Amino acid sequence: MNSGLTIGIYGGGPLYSGGPGVIDDLRASGFTTVVAWSVHVETNGDLVFNDPPIVQGGKYVGNPGWPAQLAALKQPPTSVNRLIFSVGAGGVQDFTNVAKLIASQGTGPSSVLYRNFAALRQTIPEIDAIDFDDEDLYDLPTIVKFAQMLHEIGFSVTFCPWTDVGFWTKCLKALNTPTDHVVTQFNLQCYSGGAGNDPSTWIKAVGAAMGPSFDAKGFVFPGLGAALWDSKAKTCTMPNRDGYYCPADLGGRLAGWRTTGIQGGWVWLLDAVLNCQTSGICRGAMGTAAYAAAVRAALT
Repeated sequence: MNSGLTIGIYGGGPLYSGGPGVIDDLRASGFTTVVAWSVHVETNGDLVFNDPPIVQGGKYVGNPGWPAQLAALKQPPTSVNRLIFSVGAGGVQDFTNVAKLIASQGTGPSSVLYRNFAALRQTIPEIDAIDFDDEDLYDLPTIVKFAQMLHEIGFSVTFCPWTDVGFWTKCLKALNTPTDHVVTQFNLQCYSGGAGNDPSTWIKAVGAAMGPSFDAKGFVFPGLGAALWDSKAKTCTMPNRDGYYCPADLGGRLAGWRTTGIQGGWVWLLDAVLNCQTSGICRGAMGTAAYAAAVRAALT
């Protein structure tokens, strides 16, 4: 069913509060990767998933039923084979907090960062990777130390950049040595502030940094936005600009990048896809299956 393509979707609140219905919808959608967005690191090291606290003091404190719901994502029959948790976002200070915690406690097993992420892995072992959406700090030593700690705990790492290709390729080169492959992919934002990004630029930069034997084309996965969902006004809009698309238009944009050799793509954000699927702002279907099918068709 997966045919080797990476077809991802980032999801926020519905992944936590939507119950088994949201999980079952994703299992049947055709998406191969689900990214839980977003984990925030508090100044004291607590981990918060958007608003609810999930790990404090080395112990899981979130919804007791959530780990089993997330585990069900990968249980057959399902299209999902990878679960990633994303740290950071625009307008937050997560990586600044990480840097301060590393400076004061380090990244050893006794540090609060280590204990909290180890508790997260122990509670939800189905998590394959931690995604870095650093939009506040851009400090190479912090990225390297944080990623190495997570790798020691058992996570892979992915990057979710929207700008500064030079910084992110330096981080990649520092972490992916001939014997240690910490970072497994770039989830390149091609919407909002990253709307002008072209995967070919990033592929070339990754190839230049890592050498000709590195599969740069299979490493960069562009992401595009679905509708915009205003949770306060309970309204949906489709700006038809800045990288936000209905399924048919999103597929067309991805297809234009197929010659770069990309082997996957992703959609932001599940919350909007679910809340706007009956809004009528798109021609035809607009649910998770429609977006996953658009990505798959564009790349095959």
